[in-house]
Amino acid sequence: MASATASAGASAGVTLSSAAGKQHTTQPIVTGTSVVAIKYKDGILMAADTLGSYGGLARFTDLRRIRTFGKKCIIGSSGEYSDFQHIIEMLHELQEEDLIEEDGRQVSAQEIHQYLTRVMYNRRNKFNPLWNSLIVAGVDEEAGFTLGTVDRLGTSYEEDFIVTGFGGHMAMPIIRESWTADMSEEDAVAL
Repeated sequence: MASATASAGASAGVTLSSAAGKQHTTQPIVTGTSVVAIKYKDGILMAADTLGSYGGLARFTDLRRIRTFGKKCIIGSSGEYSDFQHIIEMLHELQEEDLIEEDGRQVSAQEIHQYLTRVMYNRRNKFNPLWNSLIVAGVDEEAGFTLGTVDRLGTSYEEDFIVTGFGGHMAMPIIRESWTADMSEEDAVAL
């Protein structure tokens, strides 16, 4: 039998617990917001702030929400920070499994994007989503530059520029108007 409990306070998360004691987060607690990623002629630029909010309180000032994976992939996250840490642990396990194979090949950015899509969709179907929107960027010898996103429901797509979080509402119209496929790194930074 499941029961719902809520703690006092506006920033407390609601958890659902069962007789076995398993709990699911139904509301994120420590969150980071917008991540911006833009393809330019010679690469991909990704940026995010480092502020972590605890409910309505700007509590943490140094949350690193962009991480590298391997030599040619970076992952940015908006949403629940502890879920992002869990995702990074899962990716490190994936990387270890890949190294154990000793086939001389590393997991590509496209493969990581597809892996995260399956993970997010799987968790959603178990009614225990990871409360994140992720951006995966990288370079592959076969595919060139890859820029994709996946949200907490497992919805994913690839695009030339992506913005997650609330900043997307303000930044996307500006980026759509100014972005070109042949822009330089300096133009991407200025944008």
